Amino acid sequence: VVETVALTTVPPSYYRLGLAGTVPYVFTSLSTVYLSWNLNTPWPTDNQFLNSFMLSNQTASELLQHLEPIQLGYGAVIISFLGAIHWGLELAEKTPSQPRTNFRFATGVLAPAFAWPTLMLPIEWALTGQFAAFVALYFADARATTLGWAPQWYGIYRWVLTAIVGGSIVVSLIGRFKVGEEGKALSTQGLKDTMTKSTANAEPYAKWEKKEDEEKKRIKEEKEREEKKKKEAEEKEKSEGKGKKGDKDGKKDEGKEKENKDDGKEKEKKG
Repeated sequence: VVETVALTTVPPSYYRLGLAGTVPYVFTSLSTVYLSWNLNTPWPTDNQFLNSFMLSNQTASELLQHLEPIQLGYGAVIISFLGAIHWGLELAEKTPSQPRTNFRFATGVLAPAFAWPTLMLPIEWALTGQFAAFVALYFADARATTLGWAPQWYGIYRWVLTAIVGGSIVVSLIGRFKVGEEGKALSTQGLKDTMTKSTANAEPYAKWEKKEDEEKKRIKEEKEREEKKKKEAEEKEKSEGKGKKGDKDGKKDEGKEKENKDDGKEKEKKG
């Protein structure tokens, strides 16, 4: 098993190019899982860490919709390429063989004939169809290897690459079903229904604009009331301060009058 996965019998250039060809599948499948989780998780959350790398539902939905043609288009190209390999092998043959020629030409024609119509299907059916095509092509390539119509290492090579691509497709399908807190299935129609419902429940822009104006007006009125209260409080403090000062002055005057009266009485007694 280790030798099979390591592809030790495969020429290094084929090995590297084959693995490089699986990168778009791995990337799109992992991106699908992330975006599906993002869409099925309420945003923004109470967790600042999650908010730091989460996207808005609108952005996540748009990116997920952009991933569909990329993943399916790339899959159709690769399936067509796998079929075309047999045409190339047949053209390089020196000796004729009708069974071999029929097999190779049929494989080369049927592969793209099946692959490209999947682009017109909903994403979940398209991915399932392409998964079936990759598996069928693997068995065709394994048979060609057994019959000596392909290099001896080709069957193992195709097994490993098919496992990676098939696993990526399965991850993409799982990513669209029951991922996230709400666990909504994000098929093509399900995603459209979710976003349509979200848009339908949202209030029109005109209402938001009106609410914003009302909120600004309310804040302005509250600010004016606070300033008015503050001003009244300051005036009250000033008036109370003046009243206290007047009381003190009045008391001083009364004290002086009393002193004057006492001085007058003493003078009368002396006189």
